[in-house]
Amino acid sequence: MADTYNRRIRKVTAGGVISTVAGTGTLGYSGDGGPAISAELSQPVDVAVDSSGNLYVLDGNRVRVVGENLIPSAISISASQTSVP
Repeated sequence: MADTYNRRIRKVTAGGVISTVAGTGTLGYSGDGGPAISAELSQPVDVAVDSSGNLYVLDGNRVRVVGENLIPSAISISASQTSVP
């Protein structure tokens, strides 16, 4: 789960045990290519897991992927603002 204001990604077991999987708690974007637990996150708001075990984190205005080896990397996405007539 995304722990937005603590800038961490948490895992909750069926038994209710909560652990940190990614994020130091420090605001930032550093840490790609290193251990997920050492990565800085900006504002993680949502997470998803694919069938290969990769964790996708919506972090501010970017998507970060944490592979099953718990090494994060960034995916470049672009979005544009639209207006309603």
